[in-house]
Amino acid sequence: MDTKEPLVFELQEGPFINYISTFHKHFGGELKSDSYYYKQGKIELIGSITEIASNIELSVSEVTHPDGIKLLRLPDNNPEFLHLIVVHTGHYTLEYDNQLQHLEAESTKGIFFYNGLFPLTGDFPAKVPHKAISIKFEKKALIKLIPEIEPLLNRMYSTTEGLAYHISPPHEVYKLVDDILQYHRGGFAAKALLKARGLEILAVIMKMLEQMKDDDLNGLHIDDYKRLMQIKKRLLNSLTDSINVESIAEEFAISSSKLNRDFKSLFNMSIYKFYTHSKMEEAYRRLLSGKYTVTEVSYDLGYNTLSKFSEMFKKIKGVNPKKVIPNK
Repeated sequence: MDTKEPLVFELQEGPFINYISTFHKHFGGELKSDSYYYKQGKIELIGSITEIASNIELSVSEVTHPDGIKLLRLPDNNPEFLHLIVVHTGHYTLEYDNQLQHLEAESTKGIFFYNGLFPLTGDFPAKVPHKAISIKFEKKALIKLIPEIEPLLNRMYSTTEGLAYHISPPHEVYKLVDDILQYHRGGFAAKALLKARGLEILAVIMKMLEQMKDDDLNGLHIDDYKRLMQIKKRLLNSLTDSINVESIAEEFAISSSKLNRDFKSLFNMSIYKFYTHSKMEEAYRRLLSGKYTVTEVSYDLGYNTLSKFSEMFKKIKGVNPKKVIPNK
């Protein structure tokens, strides 16, 4: 049976009530000022909102849908309102200018921190349970709560342009999210425990950001995303060639240092590592088809010697390339 197209919803970025009100309008269910619940068949939608401090909102979302859901999030045009998202389970695909980038649960880029000033599409994949938390706040509200954070926020969001950060979370963050996912379903002292965990996770992430070096804390504008997606496409269309970062940087009219920094910020690896891993993914696909020999794949993908290809393939894929070819 063919998978159906995902349901598409358009909403204004902002407080979490915008999200759950949109779902309620379509699905029905039980909507309150601080929660939403809908379950029918294989569809389950759960959301909760907790004010953990004045004008600082912790929200929790759990989404499972057999056909998937696509959220078209429109800019809120409020540079003072920030959004911090941590994906816990499954993955949440972010789309910039019709190009996709995954925000994976427990990946090294599992935190997304942005100011809501550019359009963003979020995909909840079909049949994949998704669990995440978000903390939304005015900058002045966080500064009132943590005064020493003001220089960091002013440095991270120094303009009124759309800007986002992909951040590597410490394992401690996921332990706190585990607790939040448990408490948001209710129980004894659940609200108090949610506030406590929400404040703790916010403090942990802000402390982590404050200690990060500038090269690791690199914000991306919408133009950066567009450029990076074009570069990614170019790399994937050139797997039989060799690459040169300086040449690519010149082609896209940026410095090689900015290219390397931006690419690592989004994909968590260097261009060369991404390119090599992509080659091995293509090699694996070809070998698994049974239509090519190891030698053919090796030379097609630009390796001058079979031994170098086999060594790299085994290093990345964990198996000898000959063992991937199916027995006839």
